[in-house]
Amino acid sequence: MQTADYTSAMRKRNYLTSFVLLTIVAIFLNGASVRRSVERSAKDPLPKGLPNYDAMFADGKLRIAVFWGWDHPRDTIMGSFPAFETLNGKHLYYKGRPVLIEIGMITQINEQPKQIFKTALEDPTIDIVIYSGHARYGTGMAFESMYDIFKCGNGDLIEDRHVKPFQVFKATSEDLDTTTFPQSYKIIMLNCCDSQGHFRQSWARRFKECGAPIDLLTVEFPVFNLYDHRRVLNLLRDFLGFADWKTVKSNYESEAHKRQNRLIIDPVHNADGS
Repeated sequence: MQTADYTSAMRKRNYLTSFVLLTIVAIFLNGASVRRSVERSAKDPLPKGLPNYDAMFADGKLRIAVFWGWDHPRDTIMGSFPAFETLNGKHLYYKGRPVLIEIGMITQINEQPKQIFKTALEDPTIDIVIYSGHARYGTGMAFESMYDIFKCGNGDLIEDRHVKPFQVFKATSEDLDTTTFPQSYKIIMLNCCDSQGHFRQSWARRFKECGAPIDLLTVEFPVFNLYDHRRVLNLLRDFLGFADWKTVKSNYESEAHKRQNRLIIDPVHNADGS
């Protein structure tokens, strides 16, 4: 009899403890303003000027690193193969000088793709780095798995809605903070859901800390993965044709399948320090 009473008392205490802990967590999360939606710009700025092609082609090479993130549809990746294979090793001519095109493609099956991504960002000889994949609700780029993330968030508390019950965690930026961007001109494209709202603030801060002359391209509204290769190929075609930013934006946004995506282009940190 005493054993039964003791067991019943322990159960009540455990229930009470669990209730108190859950209440504390709920109060903490409500007070911490968990980010459940992404702020988007009221205006859609029209970009001016054009990429710094003189700097990009100065060494006689155009080196491009394209990263397809975790869980990217296989058909989308395969859809880019023919164009990449055709372009790789060919030459374009800029102001009468030949420029060798080199394209590298990295997917989740490569060994340590996240480390390759960081290396490409730091490599002064790589002119364009493109990531196309999940934003993980603002945590960062996902590579080998949905938890293998290049952490580069703005510091918000966010919900991971891939799991149930939803998990709440802070979008930290330790991987970005240890990335040293070079002093050479580079274009970085983050082709992932709401990368403008999720990442522009943290990446702009890091570019300024490094004094890096980098143009960052981000997206407003969710990216529709099945057609990402079309958007990436549009982007490369325009760069190979020496297009201005207005044309780059227009052609990216022309691939409107599920919704109208906005491409946001404004140089985050110019070479003149402005």
